Order: sequence, then structure tokens, then C-alpha cells
Amino acid sequence: MPFIFQYKGFTVRFWFCFEERRRHVHAIKGNVNVKIWLEPEISVASVKGRINKSMLNELLQEVRRNEQLCHDAWDQYVEK
Repeated sequence: MPFIFQYKGFTVRFWFCFEERRRHVHAIKGNVNVKIWLEPEISVASVKGRINKSMLNELLQEVRRNEQLCHDAWDQYVEK
């Protein structure tokens, strides 16, 4: 599960599997796991655990700020 960046205690990384080819990242902190789609636009795919709406919006903004980094990490991993 490649690491991409951290934000306010959340580790942002992704899993790649052949069943789910759509680009996405997971923001994980404790028992919270937020799956965020990178395409066709950045949006919440699912939330496991409890997170307030304000922090969820902050995570989306931070993924938007780091969108190119997320895509580059995905491309580098998939090319291996």
C-alpha cells in the first residue's frame, strides 16, 4: 500500500488491485478510512469510521492540492 502524503494525522495512500482500476486514495487515521476517487473528479467514494464533515472537506481539499502527486504515485506503482 504505497504511501503518498500525510495530513493532520491521516496517512494518504492507495491500494491497487485489478478489480478496482479506477484511481483512488485512502486517507487513514485510527479506525477511520476515507476512500477518495481521483477520477473522473475528486470525490468521496466511501467512509468507514466516524469523521466530522469539516475534516472530511479538509481531506478532499488536501487531496485536490496534491492531486498530481497522487496521480504520479499511482502511475509509478502501476508501471512496475
